[in-house]
Amino acid sequence: MDGHDVLTHKCMDMEKAFLSEEVEIKPYCYRAYDQGPYNSSKDGFEDYLGRPYLSRSDEELYLPFFDNKLPRSGRAPAWQILTVYSYEPDFGMDEGLSLSPLQRFMGGSGTWRHEEFHILLRFGEVIDRFLHFDRLSMLANEKRDRYWVLRFAARALHYLEDCGTPYHTSPGSPVEIFKIPFLYRKQFKKISFYHKFHDRYLGYRLWRGYKPFLEEIEGTEVGIFDGLEKMAETIRRRALNLLPEVELSVKRLIGGNSFENPSPELSKEYYDKLVSSQDTRRLDEVSCKVLRNLSSGVKFYLNRLERRLN
Repeated sequence: MDGHDVLTHKCMDMEKAFLSEEVEIKPYCYRAYDQGPYNSSKDGFEDYLGRPYLSRSDEELYLPFFDNKLPRSGRAPAWQILTVYSYEPDFGMDEGLSLSPLQRFMGGSGTWRHEEFHILLRFGEVIDRFLHFDRLSMLANEKRDRYWVLRFAARALHYLEDCGTPYHTSPGSPVEIFKIPFLYRKQFKKISFYHKFHDRYLGYRLWRGYKPFLEEIEGTEVGIFDGLEKMAETIRRRALNLLPEVELSVKRLIGGNSFENPSPELSKEYYDKLVSSQDTRRLDEVSCKVLRNLSSGVKFYLNRLERRLN
């Protein structure tokens, strides 16, 4: 999804003291425990606080929603670290890698790490990546390195949020998947468009402070789960169950063949025109269900993080 930073930020209870703590920024020294692999051009894990941090395509839709200040005296508040670095796994660290022979069926290593399909076999490892970075956050806590406790936790949040994004749980509804063997190229083009459309729609709305979405996030209660792995699996399963409703809402809004003739760029101007000329209520209703599911898990994890740091 787009808008990881907004979702993470709006799930925080700013009255909690640990979020306002000014944390000393420390260099990355966990390669022995975090061997990746990662894209070698993106594995330096430099500091993005106070700087533009989105990819070019996401930046096109972005509107600033918080004061991303430069660190002062080598310190930054915990909430800022979590907000910015909840986007870090999308900066390119998972791209261009050889992780599994099966990744070619998903489009590459980035998809393999950020999505997870259960279609006869398991494709992808998004839950594993969530748990991996949570373990690193606990390791950093043992080393009393609060900066990397938070930065690893922010990465974990990213993968958790991917777990609960419907098109990260399956390439499409069962009906659309069934058509793949018969209309291979057309089907992949179609379902890829639906996926990208909804991911970017969420980001477009979140970055603009769309009231129904923000109210859904802020009003969602902390979920009740039996541990982190069960929580991630539950969030993923709920998102998968929402996928057919998301897909139907997208089709009704944009038309079943609008991905052709040719595919629109899904730019800021495209969404500006869409929301000003079309009735998005059906899509908004199911998107609120998606955000409710996501928020229940993100808030659960943030509570665990607070206990870790106290």
